[in-house]
Amino acid sequence: MRPKAIAAAAVFSIGLTAVSQAADVNEQGAKELRNILTHSLSRDLARSGFVAVKPAGDQYEITYDLAKFFDKVNSGAFSVTGLKPLSLFAQPLDQGRWHLKGDNSVDISVHSPASDLTYSVASSSVEGIFDPAIEMMRSMQVKSSGAKFSSIGSGKDAGRKVDATIESASFTHAVTDSTEAGKVDLQSQGMLQHFSEQTAAPGAPSVNLSADSIDVKVTATSLPVKELRELIRFFVQHIKAKQLSESGSKKFEELVRRALPVFGSLNETVTLNNALFATDKGKVGVKSLDYSFKMDGLTKASNINFGVRAEHFTPDADLIPPAYAAFLPETVDVQLGIPNINFDGLVDTVLEAVAERATPISGEALKRTMFPSGYGTLEFPRISATSSVYDVEVSGALKGSTKHHASYSLQATILARNFDGTVAAIQNAAKTDPQLNSVSFSLLAAKGFAKTDPDGRLRWDVTMDENRTVTVNGQVMKAP
Repeated sequence: MRPKAIAAAAVFSIGLTAVSQAADVNEQGAKELRNILTHSLSRDLARSGFVAVKPAGDQYEITYDLAKFFDKVNSGAFSVTGLKPLSLFAQPLDQGRWHLKGDNSVDISVHSPASDLTYSVASSSVEGIFDPAIEMMRSMQVKSSGAKFSSIGSGKDAGRKVDATIESASFTHAVTDSTEAGKVDLQSQGMLQHFSEQTAAPGAPSVNLSADSIDVKVTATSLPVKELRELIRFFVQHIKAKQLSESGSKKFEELVRRALPVFGSLNETVTLNNALFATDKGKVGVKSLDYSFKMDGLTKASNINFGVRAEHFTPDADLIPPAYAAFLPETVDVQLGIPNINFDGLVDTVLEAVAERATPISGEALKRTMFPSGYGTLEFPRISATSSVYDVEVSGALKGSTKHHASYSLQATILARNFDGTVAAIQNAAKTDPQLNSVSFSLLAAKGFAKTDPDGRLRWDVTMDENRTVTVNGQVMKAP
């Protein structure tokens, strides 16, 4: 449903480009605006009346009757009820720009063979400045309140249920000219207040996730606005097509290649503040939980990086035995990366499959395309955990073959601070749980292979080659 709604909004933006020079707001201008808003659509959709425009003082009121829109584009795979017309006001500004403003509510239900969904928003307002020169919103602010979502699974997901609420949300969006001609940079950030989600499934414990607030920030650089707009137009014009013709496939391939690498960089960060995870076994609070994602454009050697950091866990007292309480981490930080992914080749493979109407691409073929060298690498520049009795950090890389008979090699460095204090804490806990004696014995044995860094931390440099030979600080520990 979301791509088709986006397509409708995109058509509106396309139309503004051609009429933004009109100084007077009148019936003729409204007619011209409506004609342009619908010119990229199929004939039956354009005639459906899902777009209406009328003068309203010094601006135009544009009404989208999305029920008529989905009635025309729906393939029968799902049905949408509860849709009501949405309004947006467009006021001409100097330099050919438009001031857009709207305030609507939503309460819809979606039925499909896989699930029944309901989604409602008590109020959602949008306001911003549209720039025809780049056919995008230069600035935009969105505020909403009273959002609710519910999903009940059907078929193989029968009995699975998800309920979520958001008390309020606000987002801002800004577009500036990039250093590259014809491209722009995007910055978007927002906050969700009082988020709550409950998930239940047959045979599994229910899980509740809540957070006082969630901060989101997204940036993208070097977006080719003209090329992306042409792709959107193509999508809108072929929205009902189940399969592209030969000429359509060639056109689609041409448009995709023009848009590559789509962006220079993409960054996303999400922070949950005062999050709470609850099951029937108990609750665990986390003061802050950060997620980060970074990616290069779709090139022959793209990089992807992920990160997760959590601080200050507060579980229910009876969830952790007293002997283990000191080992609860205060902070956990995981940073992962996958370098040199051939997304350019992957796009070629997908476009070729579309053009030839080929069967789905196998996973093995995808791996060979994405990693033409025959190897993929998972980097972990930092994996760390700290508590009152330990401070450990691991870094390195795992390299694996993408061939049928996979082989692996590993290079890692392990650093530990206050190692003797950690062993002493485990020995003390072993008084309650004797099984921990074997852990303390193993750690003492490992200390014998360690080196000491200038800052006092113990270091273990570990390698494993494709023959499974393991070395620690240059000493062979295991050979095949």
